Amino acid sequence: MIGVVQLKRGKERKIHNFYPWVQRGECRADGVEDGAVARLVDADGKFLAVGTYNAKSRFQFRVYSLEDEPLDRGFFAKRFLTAIELRQGLVKGTNAERVVFSEADGLPGLIVDRYAGHLVVQVRSLGAERLREEWLPALIETSGAVSIREKSEMAGREEEGLEAVTGPLFGEPPATVEIEEDDFRLTVPIETGLKTGYYLDQRETRRRFEKRVEPGQKILDCFCYTGSFTLRAARAGAVAYGVDVHRPALETARENAKANGLESVFVESNAFEYLESDALGPYDWIILDPPAIAKTFEKRDSLKWAVWKLVHNALPILKPGGRLIVCSCSYQLGLQELVETCRLAASDRHTRLFLEDVTFQDRDHPAPIHFPEGLYLKCAWLRKGP
Repeated sequence: MIGVVQLKRGKERKIHNFYPWVQRGECRADGVEDGAVARLVDADGKFLAVGTYNAKSRFQFRVYSLEDEPLDRGFFAKRFLTAIELRQGLVKGTNAERVVFSEADGLPGLIVDRYAGHLVVQVRSLGAERLREEWLPALIETSGAVSIREKSEMAGREEEGLEAVTGPLFGEPPATVEIEEDDFRLTVPIETGLKTGYYLDQRETRRRFEKRVEPGQKILDCFCYTGSFTLRAARAGAVAYGVDVHRPALETARENAKANGLESVFVESNAFEYLESDALGPYDWIILDPPAIAKTFEKRDSLKWAVWKLVHNALPILKPGGRLIVCSCSYQLGLQELVETCRLAASDRHTRLFLEDVTFQDRDHPAPIHFPEGLYLKCAWLRKGP
């Protein structure tokens, strides 16, 4: 007999409308163990959903199904197959993609990325952790994976009452995997790299960027990581500079440049400091793709300040008519606020900026419109006025 979590009156509508979270203060649960599977009911006791409960979390109940069904191996096998089928033919020109995107695929707290047949998994919630014995065999069975590595190191696990966990889950996962992306050969550090090893969500933005770069232009790629934007610029014939503070990532970036017969300059430096002291400008393009910084509403101001500072310091070294691509990978800073923050920085520099384009996460990272938090990545393409 599984436990019961009861919603407060008036909170059931969002569940009916496919919102997958019940937040702290919206429900009550007597005797339900943290991380346990439970049934969600409305204030009158009517069934709403099956999911997992954790009193410690900001999101105390996570919806897995609107049907009253067991969350067993068969359930997960069906969900994995649906996610895999959804992505067939969706992303072309690469053998690396996101296979499971948590709530967007009806699998809260679980991320799965595929790199040339090797999977990297992130477990983000206590509920998903407790269900490991059900979903892991189902993932092995349905995915055809050569190996599976876990990289559950995100800060959010602490709030869930979990410690960081990394290591092999199936087969013999390599430390690095070579992938293909639009005729690039790229090494992905799936053991020591950031997130699952590579930023798959920026694929479409990278493609558009390469098409717009012109030979001879000068490009600065801040927070370049393993160099994917930098190398796109170099292949387009630009003079490309990548800056990052993460030394191992820069070593991989240099390896990627060499493997693809490209020349780029990679600088180990804090991007905030580099922008203030850079003497290599002016640039035709500057890419600003900082880490999330703010994962909660309370820390949103820190992210806005960081974006303001980056744009404020980038504008003096950007040519008139030059372009900025300013990215936010946090839901807490929406597109309107991102553009407004750029406007404030430009106004403080007495500089005009024009919004030319907007890109979002690629299609293997689906964004359900009933779950606004699922649309986390947005990139504003800005042109500096004369």
